[in-house]
Amino acid sequence: MSVPLPALASGAQVATMCPDAGVFKELIGGVCWSALFPLRIAGSTWFGGNSGVPNGAASGAVCECGGSWKHLTLPTVGIQIGYWQPTMLIEAVSHPFCSPVLGGVSLSPSSTTGNQWTGSWGGNIGTGTSTGQHNSTFFNVQLWTFPLITMMQLANIPDCNTGYSGMNLMLMSEVFPTWNNDLLSFLASPEELLYDNPIGLIGSAEECAQESVGAQPIDNEYWTAGCWGLLYPMVGSNLDGNDPIQASSMDVSRMIAMGFRLGFLERTMGNSTLCGPRRTYVLPKAQFRFQILFPNDETNQEPNASINLGNTTQPSAQSIPPANYVTPAASSQGTVAQPGGVNIQAPPTQSGECTHWMGQSPFQWGEWDSQPATGGNYVYLVWQWTNCCLGIIGHQGPTG
Repeated sequence: MSVPLPALASGAQVATMCPDAGVFKELIGGVCWSALFPLRIAGSTWFGGNSGVPNGAASGAVCECGGSWKHLTLPTVGIQIGYWQPTMLIEAVSHPFCSPVLGGVSLSPSSTTGNQWTGSWGGNIGTGTSTGQHNSTFFNVQLWTFPLITMMQLANIPDCNTGYSGMNLMLMSEVFPTWNNDLLSFLASPEELLYDNPIGLIGSAEECAQESVGAQPIDNEYWTAGCWGLLYPMVGSNLDGNDPIQASSMDVSRMIAMGFRLGFLERTMGNSTLCGPRRTYVLPKAQFRFQILFPNDETNQEPNASINLGNTTQPSAQSIPPANYVTPAASSQGTVAQPGGVNIQAPPTQSGECTHWMGQSPFQWGEWDSQPATGGNYVYLVWQWTNCCLGIIGHQGPTG
């Protein structure tokens, strides 16, 4: 007996609901490279930068790792370093198994639409986005490891202790029965009873207010994602039915929180992580910053190439440029040309940065980034603060 293998479906049928995000064509002009800074070396902050040093980052100068008197081995002595690096790509999609990151293909192992699996493998309210009856929005989410500095060999900056060496699919909501079932999610995370209530919303409002005036996320309030809403329940549906930017950001945050809860993700920020990452089951929110890549990238840079709506031949009028397309005459705004002669103005971020904190109001960085004809799909590049010990005596290189 032969068993059919999973197929990556593409073409006009999939393209109508699963666009190509053009991620690999945007690695130069579409990535916020200034988010690498500042660097923290031996307790001092270097090279400025708008990303800032997160609260809770290691702040000492010297570090010591390893060594054992019992085995007569000397420890590694070095200097502490810390910096931001892109480590993950996360796509929030309106149709299950859709992957704009992979060029608009469907990852469904049984059909080009994914409907045959989603009843018991993560669900699909209808066939994707929203249920107008409850004014709620639903996204499926796929999390890819994406250590861009390592993959592109851009600099001799040690990869510290993220543990990622290439692009791999780590988590996908379609295979979690809890993602579309509030009851199953509660059984998996019963602590949500303490936070998914008006008291939890008070904490969310407090963090939103602080982030709106420039503060960082509050790690102690681990049940909330600031202006985006509550991290509980960890499901794909939320009440922000009229705001896909906020809703997709919320679901991306919930997937990251689930990754920590399940032990897939680890803490890389703080004194305790200098000698290697530490497992924690609570999301360290200040460890991450986000950059929306699709449908509009947060850098306001001119795109490297257009996005194809499918693998079939299309007239040039059907090719939609991704991101905030900057014309020579518009230095502070992006103009995205649409079929039919309609242009979308994409204002620059209000904060003057091209990445943002978890929970930061979309009105400060990307409320205008929802683009027609992209099917309600979004791709985010996740930047992660990483501390490690750069060995000088005893072991050369990072100890993580």
